[in-house]
Amino acid sequence: MILPCTKESVNKIAEYAKVRPVVIPTDTLYGLCMSIEGDISIVYRLKRRDLKKPIPIGVASIEMMENLGYLDERAKRLVYEFMPGPLTIVVRARKRILGWEKIALRIPNHPIPLALMNRVGAITLTSANISGEKAPVSIEDTMKINVKYRIDCGKLRGIPSTVVDLTQGVKLIREGAISYSQILQVLEE
Repeated sequence: MILPCTKESVNKIAEYAKVRPVVIPTDTLYGLCMSIEGDISIVYRLKRRDLKKPIPIGVASIEMMENLGYLDERAKRLVYEFMPGPLTIVVRARKRILGWEKIALRIPNHPIPLALMNRVGAITLTSANISGEKAPVSIEDTMKINVKYRIDCGKLRGIPSTVVDLTQGVKLIREGAISYSQILQVLEE
């Protein structure tokens, strides 16, 4: 079922998203999202992704972020400078999800995922596509993923978030919407 881009649509899917994945927009791509309190191995099966490869987790606030990972001063500087927005930071995990020692966290700058997270807590925030296939910038790009609900907010920006690992120094995992030089400038490195 494809729903319109409204908070009412979020209210309709929130209970479902506690236990099953849904497709919603983010500020970058369409995401395959569900509460991290549910069985997120379902997300991996739908994406055909290796369980050993952690996926990003979406949060609605720095407080929610600190419940899941250890944020040092560098991490906090990046959060305050670039979030909500297209940056994912990898930090040491405070809450072990599927045994992960590290956790990738992001606060997206889009009202739909923020509304969902305010209803259900932290969510998976991985792209709504089969692993390795085209990034989903429109709801049509998500149709290979078998979910009950999708929220369609039209064509999205299409540039993924930048991913930076802060567990040992500052390591660029993927350059996306924010340049690595911008990150290093904020960190003064």
